[in-house]
Amino acid sequence: MTTTQVQPEAPMTYEQIRAMFQETEQILKENAQSQKETSLQIKETDRILQELGQETDRRIKEVTQHLGGMTKSDGDLAEELFFTSLASKMTFAGQHYDAILRNCHKKVGTLEGEFDIVLHNATCVGIVEVKSKAKTEHLEKLVTRKLPDFRTLFPEYRDYPIYLGIGSMSFDGQVLQRAKELGIGILRQKGDTIEADTGAVRAYR
Repeated sequence: MTTTQVQPEAPMTYEQIRAMFQETEQILKENAQSQKETSLQIKETDRILQELGQETDRRIKEVTQHLGGMTKSDGDLAEELFFTSLASKMTFAGQHYDAILRNCHKKVGTLEGEFDIVLHNATCVGIVEVKSKAKTEHLEKLVTRKLPDFRTLFPEYRDYPIYLGIGSMSFDGQVLQRAKELGIGILRQKGDTIEADTGAVRAYR
């Protein structure tokens, strides 16, 4: 039987140990540098994302303001158009009026209201709301909210018959039919003139 003798490893020399520590130290430095660069990259990415987010918010605000301005401009244009037409004739729903007011605003206590166009004489009142695009909810609001608010805010007209109308550049599908059912007059642009459909208008008392 042959026995194989294992020779013990020679102890590491000082130079070998020193080289090993130097290599380990170099690896640690490289790792630290890599972590530092990664951290800087993360910070730079965060900064870029933050700037992009701020730029996106700014652009959204600009577009929103622009669209809001367009909507307001359209509304102002329509209001000016219908006011000028009514002021030139001073008639609405078969009634002649002595005075016409635009953007009639009043506040009494906690109740506040603004009415686009108000016509009045010694016996009756006409209220015309103007919308860029008329919807059925505008009609409902005119009858159920605007009308009673007007009577409260202007008690001098509380017992007057009031004729309601809505002027618009365009109308949703059911608006014309619903206006007739509610007895609300329709004013709309037709070429260079304003066409008034007030055949179904009734006096609200």
